[in-house]
Amino acid sequence: MKVSLSFDVEPDLHSDGFIGITEGLGKISRILDKHNVKATFFTTCDCIEKYPKIFQQLKSQGHEIASHGYRHVRFDDLTMVEKEESIRKSIEVFNKYLKQHPKGFRAAQHSIDEHTAKLLSKYNFKYDSSKTPLNSLQLLFFPKRLKNNLINFFSNPRKHKIHSLYEIPTSSLGLPFVSIIPRTFPKFLQKIYMNALPFIYREAVFYAHSWDFIEIPQSKIDRNFPHTRVIENLDFMIDYLKNNKNHEFFKMEELVN
Repeated sequence: MKVSLSFDVEPDLHSDGFIGITEGLGKISRILDKHNVKATFFTTCDCIEKYPKIFQQLKSQGHEIASHGYRHVRFDDLTMVEKEESIRKSIEVFNKYLKQHPKGFRAAQHSIDEHTAKLLSKYNFKYDSSKTPLNSLQLLFFPKRLKNNLINFFSNPRKHKIHSLYEIPTSSLGLPFVSIIPRTFPKFLQKIYMNALPFIYREAVFYAHSWDFIEIPQSKIDRNFPHTRVIENLDFMIDYLKNNKNHEFFKMEELVN
């Protein structure tokens, strides 16, 4: 099974600060360096504009920097003009600070829609990773988005073509393969979960947020399942997957080459 580690990089949960960038990304980078694994960082442009050297360094280390939109807003809340403006302005920021056109895109809170997918094709993105099929948490935490989330839940969980780009969904087995797994699961359940992934996925996609790796006093989940568990268990998950010879790590852009 091919495994892609991805991280949504955006202003911090509850505070709109940037400690997840100034401190959290360093913690992520040290774990990745320890295991010699390259990852994909879906980044909003306010983070790149504020801390360009951090993302230039991640790029120089061989990691992929992909787009998380110009700002962290739901794309299904934007007008058609606003969607295109967000995509166009994000490309400008990537060209200015990173000297590259982003290949990948992930919409905030899985908020991809048909028009956004067409715009991504128009602006020469290679893939989108906004959907998480088989994700029961979306139905639970976003009840006002029930129609879109039901469509998402029953969509194709494997890599497939939409217009001229690939959709590479985040993996899920009822519970998504995201930070909630290393944050809340004991190690034996993490092993069971990871061993079950290949029954559905040839390419498994994990994601966490930059703020998952910092203390957030306002967050109930961080008080009960602290960020230190995410740090410890991400290290454990990578080590466990690497020691299984049937698993290899890839940046997301490599899945479409």
